[in-house]
Amino acid sequence: MKLTLFSASLFVWMLVSAPLMAQLTLKEIPKEYTVRIRAYDKESQEELEGTYVRLVNLTTQTLTDSAVVTDGYATFKLKKGFDYDIIGQRSHYMARRANFNAACYLKDPKKVFCVTGMEIDNLYRDDKGNDVVDGAIGLKKIRKNDAFRIENIRYDLNKYDIRVDAAKELDKVILILKDNPTIVVELGSHTDSRASDDYNLTLSQKRAEAAVNYIVMKGKINKKRISAKGYGETLLVNKCANGVECSEEEHARNRRTEIKIMSYLIDGVPMQIKGE
Repeated sequence: MKLTLFSASLFVWMLVSAPLMAQLTLKEIPKEYTVRIRAYDKESQEELEGTYVRLVNLTTQTLTDSAVVTDGYATFKLKKGFDYDIIGQRSHYMARRANFNAACYLKDPKKVFCVTGMEIDNLYRDDKGNDVVDGAIGLKKIRKNDAFRIENIRYDLNKYDIRVDAAKELDKVILILKDNPTIVVELGSHTDSRASDDYNLTLSQKRAEAAVNYIVMKGKINKKRISAKGYGETLLVNKCANGVECSEEEHARNRRTEIKIMSYLIDGVPMQIKGE
């Protein structure tokens, strides 16, 4: 009789405890990656000790950690299952944003993690059983007139309203300006050669102004840091000038939006920088 009562009690205990055991299993500390980041000059390959590096958890939208590159690396702990941005910042250099997605396996079991914007130097497991990833981000010095193209900024025919798809691309410009709070830039809008020269010049100016207004309003960017310039068809990148027969793809290369660095702020005052 005692054995029967004991067995019944044990069975009841197991029923009650099973959900608790499952809950404890679900709450186990997720696997972590030790990620070590070095920074270097993209042109000279010189190691950049003292570079400030921030870790942003994109999944939770929070600043998780920050560190300075010391003795070669800035070191972070990244939890499996989250998506992170790693931002390297240094005076007189353009900030570099890299992505370390530690949740790739959720979409593709064959992938442990995915990275963009950084190089992987080494992968290994240390003597404590931790997975270690050694990575590197290259930084470029800020130079006057350096320009980069903003892809996929499209407008409806003969219009300059900011479309939803264009807004997503302009949001990336906002991020660049926030990551690089000392740069002053020009947003230039270019057209192809079709339509009259004057019409294209006017349309491109309106498009540039619309894009700048969006950036200033949405990103709360100081108006003194970004100006609008419409170039029309004055700076074509190929042969497709007036009267020249070109394919749609060739014309499309001339329809572009570019960001050009104009100056650099020191203590809030614009300073001229060399355009090498």
